[in-house]
Amino acid sequence: MARQATLERQTGRLPAELTSFIGRDAELGRLRRLVDEHRLITLIGPAGVGKTRLAVRAATLVRDAFGEGVYFVGLSGLTEPSLLAQAICDALGVTEQDGDAAARLAEHLADRRVLLILDTCEHLLDECAILTEALLEAAAGLHVLATSRQALDVMGEHTVPVTPLGRPGPAAHRLPDGLPDSLPDALAHGLPDGFPDGAEYDAVRLFAERAAAAVQGWTLTHGNRDAAARLCDRLDGIPLAIELAAVQLRAFSLDQVLGRLGTHLFQVRGRRTNVRRHQTLRAAVDWSHELCSAEERLLWARLSVFADGFDLDAAENVCAGDGLPPEAVVGALTGLVEKSIAQRADRGGQARYRMLDTLREYGAERLTELGGADRLRRRCFAWYAGLLHRARTELPSAAQARWLDWFDCERGNIRALLGDGVATAEPELLQDAMESLGRFWALRGTLGEGRQWAERVLETRDTTGAGWSGCLAAAALMTTLQNDLDEARELLDRALAQGRADDDRSGIALAHSGQGILALFTGDFDLALRLLTTADGLYRESGQDDVLVLLIDVFRGVAHLFKGDFAASVDHADRAVRAGAESGELWVRSYGMLVCGIALWLADDLDASLERLRTSLRIKRDLDDGLGITLALEAIAACLSSRGEPTRAIRLLGAADRLREFTQTSWFGPHHALLREIHTGKAMEALGEERYRTALEEGGRLPLTDAIEDALGETPSGAAASSSAAEAGGPLTSRELEVAALVAEGLSNRAIAERLTIAKRTADSHVEHILAKLGFSSRAQIATWITAQNA
Repeated sequence: MARQATLERQTGRLPAELTSFIGRDAELGRLRRLVDEHRLITLIGPAGVGKTRLAVRAATLVRDAFGEGVYFVGLSGLTEPSLLAQAICDALGVTEQDGDAAARLAEHLADRRVLLILDTCEHLLDECAILTEALLEAAAGLHVLATSRQALDVMGEHTVPVTPLGRPGPAAHRLPDGLPDSLPDALAHGLPDGFPDGAEYDAVRLFAERAAAAVQGWTLTHGNRDAAARLCDRLDGIPLAIELAAVQLRAFSLDQVLGRLGTHLFQVRGRRTNVRRHQTLRAAVDWSHELCSAEERLLWARLSVFADGFDLDAAENVCAGDGLPPEAVVGALTGLVEKSIAQRADRGGQARYRMLDTLREYGAERLTELGGADRLRRRCFAWYAGLLHRARTELPSAAQARWLDWFDCERGNIRALLGDGVATAEPELLQDAMESLGRFWALRGTLGEGRQWAERVLETRDTTGAGWSGCLAAAALMTTLQNDLDEARELLDRALAQGRADDDRSGIALAHSGQGILALFTGDFDLALRLLTTADGLYRESGQDDVLVLLIDVFRGVAHLFKGDFAASVDHADRAVRAGAESGELWVRSYGMLVCGIALWLADDLDASLERLRTSLRIKRDLDDGLGITLALEAIAACLSSRGEPTRAIRLLGAADRLREFTQTSWFGPHHALLREIHTGKAMEALGEERYRTALEEGGRLPLTDAIEDALGETPSGAAASSSAAEAGGPLTSRELEVAALVAEGLSNRAIAERLTIAKRTADSHVEHILAKLGFSSRAQIATWITAQNA
């Protein structure tokens, strides 16, 4: 089936299929065998033929054979080839801090049996081929299912052409003698009894179902089935073309649609290929374009600037003007949605829209023809730069979680726009955007990507002039956290010199705080404290709020922790917690709780330590902070080990290791590894080497949700938890069963969150895990399953 709005495009877990899958039984049966027999399968075929839907359905059928998971990576919105490995890391939830995402990915996959779906590879063909070959060599258990308009040409690749859906064919529709030659006249005369029954063909079944969805009460009957069969045949059985035709029934009768098709199908402008199926799809899209109003056509072209969906505010602010008044955007967008050119693709409870890749490409061609494509991209970059600036001012407030959600939604667009903006944006605009993005990359733990963009800027722009101090300091922070200390030191020296030249007190403060963190990483804790204290004073003089300012007390707490002054560590960490509480900020506050909890553990105040650490973990879970979750799990494991629960502690440590993949650095610097040695040594002594390894391996297999709930004390630990879950709900934990029951009651994720007093993000995560564990694609299936369990 065609890639479409009904296929929820969500990188990571398999997209939910929200409409029925028509036909392709033979292809699916063959694919199930091929995926088992071959490690690289590439589905090849023209645009709109249904490669993505086929790949997702096949993956759903074989997911039980891949114990470590099936992951979907949508590449259509990725315009930067160098970020391919990072995009796959994002999908797999792999955090990387050493700057080499490909190596990190290979290490992560080395001992896992995983099926990876790489969707829409054709525009990154060389990069996909090189990385796929490297990953397959490094990971014997990895299988890759790719979709592309052409083969990857990798050793061992097995290509599977995806053909259009079955249709009657022209011979079946040759008009009997005595009937007029033209299709509209033939329809007017009526067709004789015994004309082939098109309903048995998959293409016609697809048209009938989508037509019924578009027009209430429409059904395939004896009277219209022949026209439907002719239509599907003229469209070559291409699912996307058929779906575009079906939606026209909102405005025309089936005979009118077929009549227009007969006169317009091959009046194709700008045809780029002689392959007939490509011509047919192009003609169908041309035809849909002709049915749009002038304002809808203009908006269609301009919306192509968004690589990864958009909301109404973005459409109005970026696309309005020059023939499209701002007040006309809503109406034009509504028209495009009604014609299935744009679709609703909500995320996080917010209304968003997107276009299918083929339709967005078509819009981009029209935009080029109209002129002004570069100007519109610059306008779009300026729009996002303005939002990023606003976000930076609000990150140290209660708006933080909302802005993090926004960044997650817009990350694909920002990546695509940076590709042009690094080279073309005005210096002041680029400086401001990069400073703001530095905060987001830090909060989201995507330091490798941030550093890559920073290096691009440093290589291609003159960063010796005014205004670059903040960018240089942000780049140095990411470099420090990746433990590349020599380069960080050079960047910080430049940042400090530029800040002084500009008399930029905020830039000077940021450079000093960066130098303090660098000193922490080198083990000079006294110097770190002096520099961080200087930075704190400068920040207070400047009067500016910044999420990085709040971090200063966290790092001072860490420095005192490693000096062995636990009381001072608790004092500074608590300052960060109180500052966060006053402003409503969460991310730094949770790190303050984490440092405080570790200091209390080392001071042997285990109850107080566990309370702080669990509060930190709850916040990290709600923020979806992977690195923070890892550190919190490790710290709770240390506390449990000291409380006399070594087996449970090492299981949590195993879960944390799987999430972090043995990263040797963190927000707390290389000396953080010493803390691990303290409690793992005690656990090894208590358990013995064999039991220690067994517990560590069990933890490595523990689902993250289960590990978090165990760490929070929300479920029984160990075998009792497994037994309880098996008896009550098979693969689901007790909390997931509770959430599933509320889904069955018809509650939305927001209502579930309110009922259980949890964050909506947590409810979203629970529902996603339930769908994945049960192999379902809809909430209705969860409700049916719960009913069966209770029967």
